[in-house]
Amino acid sequence: MTILRGMLFAMLLGIPAMVLHECGHILVALLCGVRVKKVGLCKTGLYTIRESGPNWANLCISLAGPLTNLVLAIVARDTMPTFAWVNVIACGYNLLPIPNSDGTRVLSILGYQKPLAGVEKTRPTGLGQSPVA
Repeated sequence: MTILRGMLFAMLLGIPAMVLHECGHILVALLCGVRVKKVGLCKTGLYTIRESGPNWANLCISLAGPLTNLVLAIVARDTMPTFAWVNVIACGYNLLPIPNSDGTRVLSILGYQKPLAGVEKTRPTGLGQSPVA
């Protein structure tokens, strides 16, 4: 029962980690002058719909979410170690080069990976799918 309770606690800590991850994307988008159109929730998590910006802004926006998780992990490591680990996992997962991830977007912007078919129209900026109009 203790293991189950710990797993549930870690899953619940994922909610603020996801919200703060998206806040990182939104804040950097606004700082880069890229208009945020919508923030929502779907079956894969939170997402942000925004205008497409120049490559430098898209790179900064794509990295902002995972870097937010990394900073949260560093800040919380001594006082909230479980929350820190949840953020380390969120950071790492989002940087993986899988469809609709920040990692795929970063590699595409840097020219190391061609965008997947249909990804040009959906640009991920968070833990879920993030279409850009």
